[in-house]
Amino acid sequence: MNKVSTPVAEFNGQVAGVWFVNGEATTDSEGAVAYFRRHGYTVTPLDDEQADGDPPGDADATSLEGPQATKPAGRPRSKG
Repeated sequence: MNKVSTPVAEFNGQVAGVWFVNGEATTDSEGAVAYFRRHGYTVTPLDDEQADGDPPGDADATSLEGPQATKPAGRPRSKG
């Protein structure tokens, strides 16, 4: 299990199939973790005891329906 923090601390929504609440989520999806690392998210491995107490926001919550969320803004791209 991994704890993931978004670049935008207040972000609430879904990115790469993982729901975030106040910029934090947990997931055990290797594909999602690879995506987050490539895009500047903070990924912290958790042991099983730490993961048990996490709030909703993990990969198991992807069945929740809600408004379509946009991903947090990353680094600005240069025009050129």
